[in-house]
Amino acid sequence: MKTKKILINATTFLIGMSLLVTPVTTMGAAVSTDKSWLTTNEKEIKSVTNEIKSLDSKDYEDLEFLNSILKDKTVVCLGENFHRVAEYSSMKTRIIKYLHENLGFDVIAFESGLGEGAAVYQDADKLTSKDMMENSIHPIWHSKETLGLFDYIKQQSKTKNPLYLTGYDMQPTSSYFINFMAGWIAKIDKNYAKEYENFETQYFKDCYSVINGYPLDELYKHTNEVSQIKNKYDPKYEKVLKFIDDNRDKLAAVYPNNPNIITIAKRALGDRMKFVEMIMLNTVNCYEFRDKIMAENVEWITNVLYPGKKVILWAHNDHLAKNTSKMLVKENGKWINSFTSMGELLNKKLNDKEYVLGLYMNSGKACSIATQKNFDISPMPEGSLENNMIKSGYKYSFVDLSQQKTESIGNSWMFNPMFAGEDGMTSEVISPMSMMFVPKEQYDGLLLIDKVNEPTLKY
Repeated sequence: MKTKKILINATTFLIGMSLLVTPVTTMGAAVSTDKSWLTTNEKEIKSVTNEIKSLDSKDYEDLEFLNSILKDKTVVCLGENFHRVAEYSSMKTRIIKYLHENLGFDVIAFESGLGEGAAVYQDADKLTSKDMMENSIHPIWHSKETLGLFDYIKQQSKTKNPLYLTGYDMQPTSSYFINFMAGWIAKIDKNYAKEYENFETQYFKDCYSVINGYPLDELYKHTNEVSQIKNKYDPKYEKVLKFIDDNRDKLAAVYPNNPNIITIAKRALGDRMKFVEMIMLNTVNCYEFRDKIMAENVEWITNVLYPGKKVILWAHNDHLAKNTSKMLVKENGKWINSFTSMGELLNKKLNDKEYVLGLYMNSGKACSIATQKNFDISPMPEGSLENNMIKSGYKYSFVDLSQQKTESIGNSWMFNPMFAGEDGMTSEVISPMSMMFVPKEQYDGLLLIDKVNEPTLKY
């Protein structure tokens, strides 16, 4: 994904991309299936709209099949093969509401800043839904469609059954966490609060001056510049962490209803320090470094921050699929392996306690990531996962892979390599047939949307 040359929008750096590691010389052939099997085994979802009237209405009727599939799951992962798609955000919002209201999922965690998510949720009472969205999650999801979820989060925060908002990314999302921390510290020491605010703001400006100054795959060649940033700011971060420890009781007293606020702040600040380390690595190690930290953050969220609660993860497919290192991506005309993602690391620990749902599209329009220009998506060709699933004839189709234990004529496609569309490492558009994987190795379920639209950026 290409980056913007300004601080806040530059946080799209390294979001939802495929990594390239080991060349692959052999590939299996894609396998198709017949329409009758799909008609019998696929579930039709009637709508992507967020407008859920009540628990009693039939608005949820088409999602009730999820009850038996997810009844024993503690983590549900909602992926997407591209970020700026209206129907993806609408569909995820609707599913999240259903999971919260019917299956006891109480936490929504975004592929966005840990500190920003926590700070925004702490201040939910004094922020609008729009403010919450824009300050907690990456700009790639800022849209009218995603705003519906934040309307719901804000509404539920005032009830006895809140939907907790958090992030798990080690990258910054906005300046909100800096402002939150500065205001918090100012209650103890106004002079040091200003010092903290100034150094953290400048830290990210310095980091992004390097990120935006060189091609993505050449950043690691400029370790001298990055080392200077690290050496300059590490002592400043150590100082703020010590300030928190020295003033733990006073700081905790500011937020008496949030017993984890100190731990959250220290973890988020520790991630800030790691951000500069990530820049020093080559492309492959850079991506894997980030995903390892995200996996650790998800584990911390489920075990410490919200123990015993069921969690929903929102991210790109590439961060959630269960065996991403086995995926193949096409880069410069060559098929090569993808990277070891957060999803692969988490699956080794969660196993059958998680459910990974990959979202794909067949055709329509989407919006490029950096330029925000719309582009057309032609119908996916024969031999692709998308073309295979669309044969059911549904506009929105869901197929559960988890219960398909043995290969047969009808389901052989999910046990064998299939092509799919992907946005690649730096591309801002979907390319058909540019990824290859065995569906059952990567996902527990697949959701295909026949025709998509660009997100509504004016909200």
